[in-house]
Amino acid sequence: MLEDFIEVNELKARIVEKRILNSSSAKCELIMREPLSLKPLLAIHLCKDSIDMEKIRKFFSDKLRVAESREAFQVTGYEKDYMPPISIYGVIVILDEKAANKEKLYFLVGEERTLIIEPKEIIEANEECVVLQITG
Repeated sequence: MLEDFIEVNELKARIVEKRILNSSSAKCELIMREPLSLKPLLAIHLCKDSIDMEKIRKFFSDKLRVAESREAFQVTGYEKDYMPPISIYGVIVILDEKAANKEKLYFLVGEERTLIIEPKEIIEANEECVVLQITG
């Protein structure tokens, strides 16, 4: 699914068959909005940083909460710990400013699989993507 998305959209992103963790490692967290009829948010940030829900509430004044594992899989089709920043439909993507300023980002998309992608490709590959300061 992810590989197909990369190929169809002719992205420079690539998946390597090893676990890469470094200062540019990032992760995605699915945030549910209430009422649940509103699109969920896919928050992308560096692994070393934590999401500040109050900063997100400034832009999305809804009731917010981090999705449970089963919800994350139902909405995205991916396991909670291995969600990629692309190939997920029906969400609003929020890319944290610190992550957006990196040359490349590294996402674990499996136990021993890492997606390497430029932030600009994340922005271009998502229909609804905003860059905001969402970490503390």
